[in-house]
Amino acid sequence: MKELAATPSSQLNLEALQGQLKTRFFGRNSRLVYVPVVDSTNILSMQLARQGAAEGTVVLTDSQTAGKGRLGRQWLDVQYCHVLSSTILRPTFSPYLLVMIASLAVVNAISSVSEVVASIKWPNDILIGNRKVAGILIETSHDQNGRMLAIVGIGVNVNGLSDQLASNKMTGIATDLQRPGAIATTLQTECGYVVSRETFIAHLLHHLETLYLGLQQEANEPVAMVNQSTSRLIREQWRSQLSTLGRHIEVRQGNTIVSGVAEDVDETGGLLLRNHSGLRVSITWGDIGYPTE
Repeated sequence: MKELAATPSSQLNLEALQGQLKTRFFGRNSRLVYVPVVDSTNILSMQLARQGAAEGTVVLTDSQTAGKGRLGRQWLDVQYCHVLSSTILRPTFSPYLLVMIASLAVVNAISSVSEVVASIKWPNDILIGNRKVAGILIETSHDQNGRMLAIVGIGVNVNGLSDQLASNKMTGIATDLQRPGAIATTLQTECGYVVSRETFIAHLLHHLETLYLGLQQEANEPVAMVNQSTSRLIREQWRSQLSTLGRHIEVRQGNTIVSGVAEDVDETGGLLLRNHSGLRVSITWGDIGYPTE
């Protein structure tokens, strides 16, 4: 376990976290890096990965000064209230599956620590009802040997009340700052009690590792690769959690807006939208909105 700076009393309790971990590798011992305040856990994780940090290394912080969201948005937080993590991975399977396992891990972790039911807004925003409680940013690169590096950044509004997010304008972790009308929430708001961040992280890493190792095994074993039962099951689970399907949506892609009904997703997670002309189009990126709500 590495601690990169002195820490105040209200920081994450690393010993409590280590005591609750049920992972084989993720976040274990030297694979846990904690920095009280950092520009971005994703930036630091990529730097560590390029320096040879072990797969499953997890970077945690209590606050980011230059956090990043999807589509280049700013990502803000309230210190000591949120889970801010980035995990270093070296996947041998298709990168699109990272989006699925990361979002499933968050949904499963929420279920593990509370009675709250969360869903996935395509492709990887986590909602409770229509309020965003978590976001995911996955960045990929390659090492000197040409092997893929992936950083899975996950931010979750764990504690604090949703009105604090609005009053402090600290909505980046729960909503995208450039998205008009976006509404944030926290687990504490939804379940009515303070949730242990250490417990949440332990469950999050357990679910993420279980899904990840299953995909790695499938990719590296010829028989498993032929059957593809693990990846198929993950795709099905991810699809079943999507709250976007069956709804009228607008997809903003730069200055272009595509609208229609989200009918399904394809094998790689692309959104299949039926537009007003009756054509079915594939959406691989964009900002989803619900114009009728």
